[in-house]
Amino acid sequence: MYELTIIKQNGGAYIDSRQVAEAIGKRHYDLCRDISRYERIIDKITERKITFSDFFLESSYLDSTGRRLPCYLVSRRGAEVLANKLTGEKGVRFTFAYVAKFNEMEAAERAAEIKSHARPRLSEFNSAVKNVLNGMSQCYVNPQNIMSFLRGVYEPLGIKIMLADDCCEYYSATEIASILGVYSETGKYHGRAVSAIISNLEDTAHHIVVVPYGAVGVSVRYDDYILEAAWQWLLDNNFPEEVPYHGFAYHICYTNLLSYNIDSEPGMND
Repeated sequence: MYELTIIKQNGGAYIDSRQVAEAIGKRHYDLCRDISRYERIIDKITERKITFSDFFLESSYLDSTGRRLPCYLVSRRGAEVLANKLTGEKGVRFTFAYVAKFNEMEAAERAAEIKSHARPRLSEFNSAVKNVLNGMSQCYVNPQNIMSFLRGVYEPLGIKIMLADDCCEYYSATEIASILGVYSETGKYHGRAVSAIISNLEDTAHHIVVVPYGAVGVSVRYDDYILEAAWQWLLDNNFPEEVPYHGFAYHICYTNLLSYNIDSEPGMND
């Protein structure tokens, strides 16, 4: 499986035409010739709502002998144009590859923006990450690169990536609900309500880990600090019947309220 690399330049994101040529099985010289033809076609368009630079940027590189040769930087829109000209398996694989790569970049940029402006809403962030993982899975990205992607988008937020076997000291939201006696009206452990409680806590990021599972899944787990902080939040708020969460409220029922002691071993019942 070939690897595409995103190049940032002039405020845009691009793929080197040499990588595109390799991905679609075409001589680089022939690909550059095709792209130059697109430029001549666009130049003839009288309604200049689009420009050649929206799709391709002229560039150059040094070959192994030191010669400077022409190449192009291909934007996402340019990659779409090239993909539309392809047929068969190579075209499908290239489409999945460039879509996954640009989505990966956008997810990383969202992570950086979230880090600089606000605490992450993990439910929405995880949904975006799963979409990227789905694209990576369909174009057969290897597990090492998937783990590298997950680390790249989560660790800037202070969230570790761990394998399930290494997470014995971490709890899912549902497990915390069972320890604290937080139930839904249907009598089930109310993991969503616990997630809502955690969203109200401060300085949680470094106490959260994400566990990849399957081809496109991620599971969020929490350490003892979050468990105790969630219990303290319930105490401070007099065990509310509802927990607000971004304009919504989860109704809570409680059982065995004294079963968890903040000074005792988590999960131990009296």
